Amino acid sequence: MKGVKLGLAIGAVTLMSACSTMTEVETRTSYSMPKWYEKCQETGTDGWFWWKEDYVYSCGAGVSVHHQAAEEEMKAFALNALAQRINGTIDSETIVKFNNQKKSSSTMIKHIVPMTTINEYVQYETAWYELGGQHYKFVRVKMKKEIFDTLKNQAKLNNDA
Repeated sequence: MKGVKLGLAIGAVTLMSACSTMTEVETRTSYSMPKWYEKCQETGTDGWFWWKEDYVYSCGAGVSVHHQAAEEEMKAFALNALAQRINGTIDSETIVKFNNQKKSSSTMIKHIVPMTTINEYVQYETAWYELGGQHYKFVRVKMKKEIFDTLKNQAKLNNDA
């Protein structure tokens, strides 16, 4: 009997400790975004006094019924925006047509971003909640400005070659 009680006690402690390592996802009743996302700056400084360091930032958001899809979407948008600033070009075209006094127009903007190595140099800050059965995920990507400038210069050299 003592063995059964000891086994139950160990099982209960194991279950309680497993639950304490879980994070509950916030469920909201209205759309919101983190303040750092709303005011996502492109550059900034972190630190105090002589320990300050310049950084480059990029933000992205993802929404999906699937948690992992929302996460991949937010990262893809943030990393793509950062890669565009390092190694991107923009091709845009606007067409305006007049036909019997009627005007129609269309604009196409295409961002072209060649392969850009950045993942090993970034840090992530994220936020996540559920609303109406959808996962809303936000990310702020942070990279040291010195590394950003080096990658940008390397991309420029590669493009000029």
